[in-house]
Amino acid sequence: MHTLANAFDKVPRFGRLFVTVRRAAGRRTSVELSAVSGHAAVLRRAGYWRLSAGTTRVLRLHALYRAVVFATTCIYLLQECVYAYQEKSDMTKLSRVMFLLLCHVTSLAKQLVFLTDADRIERMVAGLDEAAQRALRTRSGAARRLLNCAAAHAARLRRGYAGCAAFTCLLWAVFAAQAHARRQPFDFPLWIGVDTTDTIGFVTVLLYTYYVTTLVGVANTTMDAFIATVLYQCKTQLSILRMNLERLPQSASALSASSGRRRDVEFAALFVDCWLQYKRICETAGLVQDIFGGAILVQFGIGGWILCMAAYKIISLDFISIEFASMILFILCILTELFLYCYYGTELTEESALLVDAAYGMRWAGEGRAARRLLLLLLVRAHRPLRLAAGRVVPLSLDTFVKILKSSYTFYAVLRQTK
Repeated sequence: MHTLANAFDKVPRFGRLFVTVRRAAGRRTSVELSAVSGHAAVLRRAGYWRLSAGTTRVLRLHALYRAVVFATTCIYLLQECVYAYQEKSDMTKLSRVMFLLLCHVTSLAKQLVFLTDADRIERMVAGLDEAAQRALRTRSGAARRLLNCAAAHAARLRRGYAGCAAFTCLLWAVFAAQAHARRQPFDFPLWIGVDTTDTIGFVTVLLYTYYVTTLVGVANTTMDAFIATVLYQCKTQLSILRMNLERLPQSASALSASSGRRRDVEFAALFVDCWLQYKRICETAGLVQDIFGGAILVQFGIGGWILCMAAYKIISLDFISIEFASMILFILCILTELFLYCYYGTELTEESALLVDAAYGMRWAGEGRAARRLLLLLLVRAHRPLRLAAGRVVPLSLDTFVKILKSSYTFYAVLRQTK
């Protein structure tokens, strides 16, 4: 058994799978094995993630673009901090800037991860592509359907989530422009040092704030969708592995009949493939925890305060107003942000727990001693379900989501009492 485990560790890895894409207008692209390819494209255009390939000149220009984007977001966050300090005695103005400031802090934490740990992120994506490629080699219609479903689900999540954030930022800009057109005083929630009473100064600041908030909003939601999609892909790979294990004896018999080799040899070869697939899934899930665990922990720690400040702000708004609608959308975005991690973390844990039942439920009673030893090895390894935790402390589960909501309401109640 020890020798077999060492042999598993020495199996070489495959390179990343590159998928050809047809760019003709109106035509559908060829099958994309990696469901995160769309997320990666958005983050690279936003300057949050480096290009994976290109000429030296293009890579240098994109590196400069990323530096400019990072500097701009940091400057904007600093301006919000100065404004919050200046208005610390006015709770109404303070709440107006704090929910945006805290949201930008969480976005900056994830942005730093994508900028500083790009190598491991690309290795993680390569692992997803490799796992999808191996699943498709089995020519299983069920596996292909699951992968296509995961890719479609990821695309819908990215478009809907990022679209909601972009529309929220647009409503903020429309509200500010509407107030200026009616000659009503409007105070931008950041330190500017520019007179915004005249049209030129107002339009300049409005365009600046709209650009930064939209950039941060779209990139932040895309980063969340990226991480959630990786977790969903791991769950999908576990579902495919579970199906492979359930029909492993039948597959071994079919291969033995077609190839003429001994059935136990075919069984061992198929089992090694399943073992390697499970090992790659565990490695990918471990990379998610190691790479993004700290940023998700920051998100969980600040998420309750963001909801608290947004709720405190929304109670003072007119029910029928653009600002009220934008705040409702903002709160929905934050709730979605927290829910994604907790929901997909729970899905991954539950799917990994089903793996033991699938392995034990296969028709192993008539197999030989070697096959039963292989099965025992997998049962021991998969006995503990995959449980990811933010910062290795806070579990990604729906219970955590409920606790964050409860803490947010507690913060809100305290603020209302001390008003």
